[in-house]
Amino acid sequence: MVLDFGGEIPEIIQVEAANPLDEPELSLHWISEKSTKGNELFREFKSIAKILDSFFLNDFDFSVPENGTMIRLGTAQSVINTLVSHVSPQFLDISVPPPGPRGQSRAESMEKFLTGAHHMIEHRSPVYRELTKHTGLYGVAWEKVEFIANEWSDFPEPPPHAEDVPSDYREKVEEVLEKRSISWPIKSVAVNPQNLVWDMNNGTQPRWVIYEYQVDAEWVQAHFPGWGKYTKGFVNFQEVWTHSQVAYVADNEWVMEPRRHGYGRLPWVMYWPQLGLDTGNSDPSKLYMGLLNGSMEMIRAQSQLASHYIDIVAKSAWPTLEFTGPPGITEEVQAAWDDTPGAKNIKPPQVQVGVGETPRPPSEIGVAKQFLDEAIEANTVPAVARGQRPTGAASGYHTAVLAGIASLNFGAVKDAMERGLQDKGEIILRIVELVINDKVTVFGKTEAGVLDAVVKPSDIKGHYVNIVRINSVSPEEQERRLNLWANLWRSGYVDLDTALRKGGVSNPLEVRAKILEEGFLNSPGIQEQLQMAAASRIPTIQNILDAANQGSGPEIPTPEQTAQNIMNTQGAMQLPNAGNFQQGNQAGTSPQAPGTGIPTTTRPVMPGSIDEMRQTAAAISGPRSGNVRVPGADISPGARG
Repeated sequence: MVLDFGGEIPEIIQVEAANPLDEPELSLHWISEKSTKGNELFREFKSIAKILDSFFLNDFDFSVPENGTMIRLGTAQSVINTLVSHVSPQFLDISVPPPGPRGQSRAESMEKFLTGAHHMIEHRSPVYRELTKHTGLYGVAWEKVEFIANEWSDFPEPPPHAEDVPSDYREKVEEVLEKRSISWPIKSVAVNPQNLVWDMNNGTQPRWVIYEYQVDAEWVQAHFPGWGKYTKGFVNFQEVWTHSQVAYVADNEWVMEPRRHGYGRLPWVMYWPQLGLDTGNSDPSKLYMGLLNGSMEMIRAQSQLASHYIDIVAKSAWPTLEFTGPPGITEEVQAAWDDTPGAKNIKPPQVQVGVGETPRPPSEIGVAKQFLDEAIEANTVPAVARGQRPTGAASGYHTAVLAGIASLNFGAVKDAMERGLQDKGEIILRIVELVINDKVTVFGKTEAGVLDAVVKPSDIKGHYVNIVRINSVSPEEQERRLNLWANLWRSGYVDLDTALRKGGVSNPLEVRAKILEEGFLNSPGIQEQLQMAAASRIPTIQNILDAANQGSGPEIPTPEQTAQNIMNTQGAMQLPNAGNFQQGNQAGTSPQAPGTGIPTTTRPVMPGSIDEMRQTAAAISGPRSGNVRVPGADISPGARG
């Protein structure tokens, strides 16, 4: 496989030389031996992977009669793409257990940071769909996570003496700080497992990985002048990674000798759904198996059957013509006959043209097709997961339940992706604490909106534990899940945070804050205040208030007085619902309510009346202390607001 870097150089972390006491020394001999034995061990796995590629790319073969039609149905591609659609999340639910009884704020900072970090990485170099595709197709996927020093500005070299500080030194430092606040120096790459060999003796935590690919020799010569070979064409390039070291080799010669990378662990993430079988001899072809491994021949037979069916139908639509008559002239008529639809042919009367027996597709084809479809679905993805409504589904709820059952087929892949993303989060935190060793700012999206977060090495302090949940489900399943957990919460069986998380909300605290904010804005008292503020800008309402204010003394004018004042102010005008102004007790007013400055009346205060408007306006502009009843609000004096 030839990789095109697009001019981008693989990152080289220039740190101190590796300590051979920590791990076995990375010699050229060790690398060559591991590569040779590894490729032999993975030979069968990589051979099967190439076959799987051909099915996914709709490039597989099967036998058909001579001149027969070859129809490839694309079932393999549909299965894998459906998996990717179901497992690829729009939002990740990331939680960090507090590191101790006083570590809640640190945990919250890291949660927000990791949410934004995953978003930043995916935005810069989308890898998640490719990783999910590899996991479902090959039964294993790999991701490399690196610090990109070129994206992280360095501070200017400090002067040796304080008196030698350049005049622009502070300005340069501030410029670096500004660039760092908007930079993102971490990148990930989805690597096809066919380009890797790795340690098979440590489960999901291999001790070493060798990444092999082809690069142009001129590219190596241009970027690594120390490479001693001068050749043309493509050469084998190897990245060798261990828990503490990294080295580059081209054509069996050092490009970069082993160095410490500083991550504190292997910066590679393995996604393994464990769909295969450990036969006891560490055979990758048996251990790493995807969704299609047991279905390839059925998919081949399905396309073969479809091809035969198309040929039979074509023959039915275009029956064979039979020509009878005198020898010689009959053959001439047959050779000159135009069977194009709508064509006109002229024949002599002695030549007869008839239609031969028309073949019909046998009923067994339909039975065989149904058998193959059901067998493939049982092994891979049910049709309902691809958006097809099942026969006999009586309701949307029934379909949702079936979709939920179908999604169980993706459970292993989903679990693998979650475990891998947790490892990825650990690597990100390690890079911030151990390599960057400075605060890093991220931006991201959640259900509650856009977030920005900052994390410092002091926030991490070796605490890399994070839990990732993927919340990508079908709309039907999402609705069913939300209803289920909402009912459990209403019944008092679970708390609100649990119900929100289980219902698919990845950031319940932020969502709850939004709900509280919205509830506050929609409360009767706040709405009354907003309405009064808006009413003051409407001329008609303002005229009513101005007319009411023309009453004498501190008393609230009666409806009749109000109407007269309006007439005096604007002339004759028609008031809507004027009958309301003719109702109510006119017994006058009582003293002001203590601490409010609001005259109270003994007659009822009708909603929408001048009395209510006056009282609300006074409540808005008057003192905030004391028990104040806001007209229209269900709050009594002494009650808690």
